[in-house]
Amino acid sequence: MKRAFLFTLAMTGIGCAEQSDISFFVLVKSSNYAQDSIGELRLLNYHFFSEVFLQPDGVLESGRLQRADTDGASLEYEDRGDNFYIEMGHFESQEAVDQAHPNGTYLFSLTTPGVQIREVPLELVGPSGQTDIPAPITISLMQAGLKISPIAVDPDQDLVVGWSEYSNGRSDPRGIVDDMIFVVVADCHGERIFHTGLPFQGQYSTYRSREISIESQHLTAGQPYSAFVEFPHVVDSKVTRGVPGFTSYATATYLDLHTTGPISNAGCPDVPPPMDTGQTDRKELQRVP
Repeated sequence: MKRAFLFTLAMTGIGCAEQSDISFFVLVKSSNYAQDSIGELRLLNYHFFSEVFLQPDGVLESGRLQRADTDGASLEYEDRGDNFYIEMGHFESQEAVDQAHPNGTYLFSLTTPGVQIREVPLELVGPSGQTDIPAPITISLMQAGLKISPIAVDPDQDLVVGWSEYSNGRSDPRGIVDDMIFVVVADCHGERIFHTGLPFQGQYSTYRSREISIESQHLTAGQPYSAFVEFPHVVDSKVTRGVPGFTSYATATYLDLHTTGPISNAGCPDVPPPMDTGQTDRKELQRVP
């Protein structure tokens, strides 16, 4: 089946000779929405966090983050198994997250067995100093050329996931990482069954894409699924001693799916676990491996 989307090859070879522990690190200020079965969006939160992703068998001995104007006060990265993470809160408005975590320069310090970077500066500042989160995403679904309901997905047909316009999508002027689109689907237990890929780890989908096809082999009849589409808009990017890092303004929309056919969800929880820390409308907020 011909797929109507474009992939860009991530720069997996950047600095590999210098270090083999860190895949990349990122600082994100984002908005998160839930979409219901008729396409209406509901704001969940504004969110501020940072992550460090490791290469296979990579080791992070220590990591910290601070604002450039805080006289040395810093936050330490927490080992969460699949990555290292700093949670800096969920907020009810953009004004609230901007007040708690102003735009500006942030400093990253990371130590691995093979490399150390100290107080690497990255900017998180949009045009005229303002926060520049992409417009909210509305997700659309199609099968066999027809628009379908998210609660009536045919498990025997490929599922085409589309989305509304990427309002501020662009290529990275520094040539390191273009604005991304992440599409993720998980089963009722939170296990991810589909992911479009992360930068610096192979192919990943960019702002140029308008839809992606999920093959029917990933779906089972009578099952609930969770999905999200995320637009991370790169603000600043840098490679330091072989370690890529970037800041982004992002938005994500979460959507529950259900396949048709005899219900076969034995063992599924009443409420699926959250797909990540942005999905705060789930019954219990927990980290999903």
